[in-house]
Amino acid sequence: LEAMRDFAAAFPVAAPDPGADDETNLRLYYEREVLPRLRAASAAEQTLDQLLPADPLARHYQRRFLASNPFETGAKHQLDDPGDGSEYSALHAAYHPRLRHFIERFGYYDLFLIEATTGRIVYSVFKEVDFATSLHRGPYSDTNLAKAFGAAREAGNRDFVRLVDYEAYTPSYGARASFIASPIYDGDELLGVLALQMPIDRINDVMTSNREWSNVGLGASGECYIVGQDFTLRNESRFLIEDRASYLNGLGQSGLPSSSIQAIEALGSAIGLQEVRTQGAVAAHSGQAGRAIFPDYRGIRVLSAYKPLSLPDVDWVILSEIDEAEALEPARQLRNRILLEQMVILIIVFGIAFAFARSLTRPIERLSRTAGD
Repeated sequence: LEAMRDFAAAFPVAAPDPGADDETNLRLYYEREVLPRLRAASAAEQTLDQLLPADPLARHYQRRFLASNPFETGAKHQLDDPGDGSEYSALHAAYHPRLRHFIERFGYYDLFLIEATTGRIVYSVFKEVDFATSLHRGPYSDTNLAKAFGAAREAGNRDFVRLVDYEAYTPSYGARASFIASPIYDGDELLGVLALQMPIDRINDVMTSNREWSNVGLGASGECYIVGQDFTLRNESRFLIEDRASYLNGLGQSGLPSSSIQAIEALGSAIGLQEVRTQGAVAAHSGQAGRAIFPDYRGIRVLSAYKPLSLPDVDWVILSEIDEAEALEPARQLRNRILLEQMVILIIVFGIAFAFARSLTRPIERLSRTAGD
């Protein structure tokens, strides 16, 4: 509450006039750091004019906290004070270490404080290109972060929480992002909205059992995964994690579009990109739970258990699968063992029967030979 109030109050109404060098530095930051990463992760061409915020206030703060930030891209959140002597920078130096520690401790990707009236992101921990922009009319006003903010702002309930599903998020260089948002009140006054960018790593740790599939009974080919309403993954594929090259090589044979394959390769993530429109996923999204054998998203037959997940705001289903060949291998081994044991028993029985028959026929043979003599 205090941070929201202080940051919103310290944000000026108008930005100071920038120097020519400042504007050049900001444009160079976008051209050298932002655009190449976005183009590597997306088949759609992004231009500088599309990405660079038109709002002078957003440009001012991005010059201070992004373009002039001495830390490299991906580590901009390490800067506490840009050293410009402003009231906002002093507040940032006071609050930022604590808020940064919060998201690191609990594993969130980012934390946002968004002013209610303007929709401006007056603070974020990670400092990407959405920082200082407006979710009302800025370049990211049609993102799922803007949807989460709008829902929390209009809820009229201080206990309201909204979770929005994963979508490609441009400020995170095209990676899929999910957000959870809740309003911040001072008494009866709505000050703004707190939003958290959901941690992909934590979800992956749960769904992969910390990558210890074999230790939880999933053998060499089993995995558990979540599929969203758009029939794409919400956590990473085991096969991407364990053998990225083989996984990528097999995607083309599965019929996945080349643009999706390129994005998976560039991002190192299949979330929101790997389509899973299998028999089990379709059945679970229609409200069914069950077990069956069918081809998975790789085209390999698996033994699958599936069911819908009862989560607010999102339509997710969960599947647990293992390759049919591996799942049925113990049964095949048992069958082969039984057959082998049966053959051994038959041989033994035949041998005993033969010996017994010979013991009966020998006296008759001797009697026949004696009578002939």
